[in-house]
Amino acid sequence: MIDVKNHYFRIKYRDMIRFYCVILFVLSSFVGQAQTLSHEIGVEIQAATVSTNGGTIGGAVKWALVEDETVAFGPSFRYQYLFSQNQYLGTESRAHLYGGGGFLHYRFLDWFFLGTEIEVLKNPYRTVKPQKEWKLTALLGGGVSHDFGAVRLNLGILYDVADAVSDPLTSNPSPLSSGYFMQVKNPNNPNVGKYIPLIYRVAFFFPLSR
Repeated sequence: MIDVKNHYFRIKYRDMIRFYCVILFVLSSFVGQAQTLSHEIGVEIQAATVSTNGGTIGGAVKWALVEDETVAFGPSFRYQYLFSQNQYLGTESRAHLYGGGGFLHYRFLDWFFLGTEIEVLKNPYRTVKPQKEWKLTALLGGGVSHDFGAVRLNLGILYDVADAVSDPLTSNPSPLSSGYFMQVKNPNNPNVGKYIPLIYRVAFFFPLSR
């Protein structure tokens, strides 16, 4: 008997990997055509749903190699502190999210960027498979990127492709799921809905050399 559901998931996962390889190839092709190289330090700030009931505080540090002021790529390290508390029951919990990976951004028209970011993160949301401590995040998106002289500001919205194609019945939630901000309501039950794996990113890149 063929497991149609798992077979379909494997096909979707392979398609996602192929799509990602194409995106990386297209963006990296700009690197091969570039002539000059500069360096930047990026500081990303993450503060999602911070309230008296809990939230997420932290961010990432990125080392950017910049080709011709258009293509930025390099390693990244992420740390986020997650906390929640129930004032009615008097309970609280805390967790740490950390890990690293790499990113590739293409800056164009002096105001915009497209990019991809891949990280492997220690996952605090191990509700389905507690033994799987680490999880892949594969983000794709873009936004505003502008150089103000002393600092470059990046404001972006990214889609977690890896979480979108994972099976929620057999996979742990994404470690970035607390930052999802868009929800699709159930028309039959307005109080129930599903979050789309979209997150926002705010980052400041400081030039070390020009």
